[in-house]
Amino acid sequence: MPAVLRRGLVNAELEGLATNPALPAFLLDRLVHDPSLASELAGRTDLTPARVRTLLSHGDSSATHGLLRAGLAAPADVPLLNESVALVVTSHPDADPGVARVLAHHPDATVRAELPEWAFALPPDVIDLLAADPSPDVVSELVLFHTTPLRDHSSPEVRSALARSQHTPADVLASLSAESLARELASNPATPAAVAADLMRWPACRYYLAERTDLPAALYEQLALELEPGVLSNLASNPAVPVHVLRSLAVTTPLRRAVLHNPAIPLDLLVELAPVARTGAKLVPRVESASAAELSALGSSPVEQVRKMVASVAATRADAAGLEELARLGSWLHPRIASNPLCTPELLHRMASGGSAKTLRAVAQHPAASGETLLLCLEDARARYLAAAHPNLPVDSIVELLASEFTAGAAASNPSLPVPVMEHLADGGGYAILVCG
Repeated sequence: MPAVLRRGLVNAELEGLATNPALPAFLLDRLVHDPSLASELAGRTDLTPARVRTLLSHGDSSATHGLLRAGLAAPADVPLLNESVALVVTSHPDADPGVARVLAHHPDATVRAELPEWAFALPPDVIDLLAADPSPDVVSELVLFHTTPLRDHSSPEVRSALARSQHTPADVLASLSAESLARELASNPATPAAVAADLMRWPACRYYLAERTDLPAALYEQLALELEPGVLSNLASNPAVPVHVLRSLAVTTPLRRAVLHNPAIPLDLLVELAPVARTGAKLVPRVESASAAELSALGSSPVEQVRKMVASVAATRADAAGLEELARLGSWLHPRIASNPLCTPELLHRMASGGSAKTLRAVAQHPAASGETLLLCLEDARARYLAAAHPNLPVDSIVELLASEFTAGAAASNPSLPVPVMEHLADGGGYAILVCG
């Protein structure tokens, strides 16, 4: 095996091993000293304070973020070994404001520009300092992520950021109204509805306005007269659009599909569009949210596509007996049935036998899938990757899957992997070499 490929395989095995919930303590103690595995190890639930300190000592920003988010470390515990780690610390509510102050004075403008996005909160003096920063990039990032006293700026870049920011006060957004900033204001959900409505005069804004849910009905009617497909598609998906406008939009197959997936579509229009929109077994929001009485009525519809939509929703809600009955409706429903946690091992096996790739992938993720069933899932590449991490997969197959870089990480994360194999992987030997010779 070429050295580069072998190195990639070993890396995948070690990364998978680092996330293995059955990893013995003596191997975990060994792996925490490897800086390259810090990010994967930080997500574990069996980290002792000593292990946490070791992981923090690597100066890995991703690992630090994971440990802070999990509550395994406090900002005061983190050694500020580099700018990336310091930025992560500022994202915590209990961070020392002094860390942000130091970063705000950093000589590198790219570091100062990252601070506003990372920081959970910034002290007023830091906001004032960044608002006066000579770099427009820094000021732009500030106004995008924090409320500032800025009402205008000489830089077009900063003005654009003010118009796009949801932190910009409504009165400032109203004062920015101009053709040069029209698209930014139209795409900003914080732009007052009255200001947004006034932007209709600029065609470039209408694509964004069609997504808004706070415009007068007359403006939706006006937008429905547009010829631009993107505008019409956004409008057809918008739940705030009046029903009569939705009906007028359903004139092409793409628009019918968009209207059909609009969560506010009336049921009579749904039944009308179902045969021509060709959604198959795909879940439709309005059917998902339907009441029991509505589902019952739709389930008896003479339109086959409507009945399929109801069956798809039913497959996510049915008990074991109901799933057996639904499975007889056809293989098109099997992926949905296999995602139901109440699906039995026997039904999973029957569906996997000769099943489609989508069915195999769903079965491979089901906790109740048996080893025999999971072997059937190895026929599809994506399902093979999913099955490699399944604890019910036979051990011999788990070990064999270590030989492929595509499945090595998943197989190494499998809690059913024998401890001797885990130990060999932790040593960097790569069990695949022993298997393949």
